[in-house]
Amino acid sequence: MKKSVFVITFLIIFSLILAGCNLPGQETPESQVDLLNTAAAQTIQAQQTLIAEATQVPPTQEILPTETLAPQEETEEPTQPPAPTHTPTTAPTNTPEGKCDQAAFMTETVLDGSIINQGQAFTKTWTLKNSGTCTWNADYDVVFFSGNAMGASAATQLTSNTVAPGQQITISLELQAPNTVGTHRGNFKLRNAAGVVFGIGAKDSPFWVEISIPGNTYDFARNYCAPGVKWSSGSGELPCPGVSGSEKGWALLIDKPLLENMALDDEPGLQVHPQKVENGWIRGTYPEITLTSDTSFKTIVGCYGSTNCDVKFSLLARVNGGAEQTLGTWHEVQDMTFTRVEIDLSSLTGKRVQFILLVEANGSSANDLSLWFAPRIVPD
Repeated sequence: MKKSVFVITFLIIFSLILAGCNLPGQETPESQVDLLNTAAAQTIQAQQTLIAEATQVPPTQEILPTETLAPQEETEEPTQPPAPTHTPTTAPTNTPEGKCDQAAFMTETVLDGSIINQGQAFTKTWTLKNSGTCTWNADYDVVFFSGNAMGASAATQLTSNTVAPGQQITISLELQAPNTVGTHRGNFKLRNAAGVVFGIGAKDSPFWVEISIPGNTYDFARNYCAPGVKWSSGSGELPCPGVSGSEKGWALLIDKPLLENMALDDEPGLQVHPQKVENGWIRGTYPEITLTSDTSFKTIVGCYGSTNCDVKFSLLARVNGGAEQTLGTWHEVQDMTFTRVEIDLSSLTGKRVQFILLVEANGSSANDLSLWFAPRIVPD
């Protein structure tokens, strides 16, 4: 009996326990072992996923060219931009090492095309810069190179001092215009101590004088001391310009001469005085010129100012190298008047003519101060 009651009681308690575990709304608790197993499985699965992704080969793509940059070293100063590699469009004026002898043109007088009368003396100047690397000294020369020298020497000393690189020098040459009508040009260069000729710029170009001579215009007064002109008296050849008061006679250019009527003119004239002897004389012989068209000789003759002169003026000529011939003669004394002269030279067209201005005293020449006012040859 006791055994039956024990068995029944056990069954009832066991049934109640089973019924409590299956109540609705409650989750079945997991054991610690099951939880550990589940976490381990998840960890393994995650590692396998990462390995699979790392080893997975991506789809093939077109590889684009990329610019490889060289690694740069860190410096304390900022990196300078690279120098340009393009070729300059303008070549440098000097080679890197420089040229020893070279000149550069700066300024000049008597510009190209200046009108100069036949046989007229003039001064041409150039200002040049030493653009080389060598110093110019007294052993350097200005040399005639080509064209018309216009009376210049073959070589003229450049300087008696020195001209260092970068410095300038003014060169002056005494020249004389040719006796032919037209444009004339003379080219010049420099020469160093070794005899090497050089000029302007990298091409060693010459520097030049270029003048224009109008047809058959010649000024005897302005050219009275030009190369080739000779003044003489009975005492021999005279200096030019002359020496006022000289016993030998003289010729001087007067910019504003005093005419016999005491008028002061603004055109130049030649004041002349014969040698101070009885029947003294003075003459100016000019270089030969060629008359290429019809021309005339024009002047005014008379005593100079109030001087009590008594003289004879004459225009002489040698044609084509022949004997002297007289083209005109005029007697002048102090009477407060002067004589206007005009001689037609058309018969001498195309010929070579050397003109001579002559003044002769009538007796004593003590007071024979005379004037050729504006003597010139002009086109008709």
